[in-house]
Amino acid sequence: MGSFKTDHEGNWWFYLIGKGDKAAKVAVRPEYIDRYLKRYRRFMGLPELPLPNEQTPLIATLNGRPGLSTRMVHSIIQKLFDQAINEMVNEDRQLGEIEALRLASTHWLRHTAATLDAPWRDLKDLQMDLRHNNLSTTQDIYYSSYEDKRSYSLKKLGLKNRD
Repeated sequence: MGSFKTDHEGNWWFYLIGKGDKAAKVAVRPEYIDRYLKRYRRFMGLPELPLPNEQTPLIATLNGRPGLSTRMVHSIIQKLFDQAINEMVNEDRQLGEIEALRLASTHWLRHTAATLDAPWRDLKDLQMDLRHNNLSTTQDIYYSSYEDKRSYSLKKLGLKNRD
């Protein structure tokens, strides 16, 4: 929990160690803190906001041991996907929707969240939060709308008559 920190302007950040043991910080929406983190911490019997350098694990095992392995997180997420698939089957949803969810993964959740954020976020900000080394990676994956704009601007030109 101590990885959630505010800066001098009251902005929330989540500090982490990512791939290649690279330190990073990810911007956290204030609404997330207010709606989810505070409620979760109250449920856990903790003060609403994390204390500086707090050692309480963000996610604990059922036995209360700190942290979960990556494999366990993947397993939990997969169980949730499987439950959702079963509900979709019971609701007689389209096969394409069900098959799409069968292919889902934790990385898919990251990609989906970034795709939903992209129209509202500055390209550089999203790149930093996703921890992409190259801006072009973020742009190519999440800002394909630039291609739509380019195509539209070309269509507006039409042909020039050369009489």
